[in-house]
Amino acid sequence: MLQGCALIVRKATNIYIQAESVISTSEIRITLNHSFIASYKDRATIDVLLTFDKASKGPKSASLDGDFHVAGRAPEIGLPVVAEIKNSAFEKEALDIIHRYEGTGEPVRVSGAWRIWPEHPGSAAEVQGEELEGFDITNPAHVFEIHPVTYVKNKSLLDSFRPVEGYIPGNADIVFKSYENTRCGIIPGDKTTAVVTRKGAFNDVEFIMEINENRQDLAEDGRFVSSAVYNLRGERLVQKVRMVFVKDTPPEKIVRNLKRGDRLHVFGLPRIDLSAVARDVGNLRNSEEALNLNLPYEIVIVGVYKDLK
Repeated sequence: MLQGCALIVRKATNIYIQAESVISTSEIRITLNHSFIASYKDRATIDVLLTFDKASKGPKSASLDGDFHVAGRAPEIGLPVVAEIKNSAFEKEALDIIHRYEGTGEPVRVSGAWRIWPEHPGSAAEVQGEELEGFDITNPAHVFEIHPVTYVKNKSLLDSFRPVEGYIPGNADIVFKSYENTRCGIIPGDKTTAVVTRKGAFNDVEFIMEINENRQDLAEDGRFVSSAVYNLRGERLVQKVRMVFVKDTPPEKIVRNLKRGDRLHVFGLPRIDLSAVARDVGNLRNSEEALNLNLPYEIVIVGVYKDLK
C-alpha cells in the first residue's frame, strides 16, 4: 500500500501519466502556476484584495488556538482562502472591519503570511485559477491560508505574532517526525507544477530553534533563517529547517540581532517551501525521483516564548 505519496513508478515510460493513476483518496493534488511560485517562493507574506464571504462570529477560545477565521476569494491567489487572525480576542477593530464587509462582495486589502499546507483539503484537487463561488462556511476545504494576518485594510496586526496564552501547540517530537517522513510527488507541466501529498498534516508546533549561521536571507517583507530544531528537552530533532520571520513582528525584531548558536523558544506554523519546490522542478524535471520526495517545508515563526524550557 502507498504511504503518503511515495509513488513507485521506476519502470514507467511516462512517469507523469503513471503518477496520475496512483494518487489515492488519502492524498491531495495542489496545482500551482509557475508565475505564482516564482513570485512567492522567497517572500514571507502576500498582499491581496480579499472578498470576505463568511466570517466567524467571534474569536475561538484560547484553548482552541484563539484564532478568528474568514473564508474568501482573491484573484491573485485563485484558490479557496481562509484568513486567520491570531490572538483575535485582542483585535476587535480588525474583526469589526471584517464583519462590516462580510458578504458585501466588496474586496478589502489584506496582508499576512501566506501558507500552503494540506491540513484542511477536501476530496477534490486544488487547482490555482479555477473559478470559485462564494463560501457559506468559515472553514471550507482549502490548502491556502493567509495566516497570521498582518493587516486588514489600514489596521496593523503585527503585534498579534505572540504565543496564545492558554493554548498548547503540537509536540515537537511528534510533529517534526511527521514532517520529516511526509512524502510527496512534484509533477511539472508547461505552466504549472502539481504537488501531491497526504492530507491532514499537523498544523502547529512548539520547539527550540538554534541558528545555524550568521547570515540571514533578507526579503522585502521579512527574513529567512536556517536553523536546527530541538525539542523542549534540548534534544536535536532536525539539523536544518528554513524559518520564516515576517517583517516588523515581535519575532522578527528579536531574531535580527541573533547569531549562529543562539536559541529561541518559538511557536511556529508549517507551510510548503516553494523555493524548494522550484529547485526540485529544475533539478528533477522528467526524472522518476520527482515522484518520491520528502515534502519540502518551512516554518513561519508566529511567537517567541520569554524563556527557554
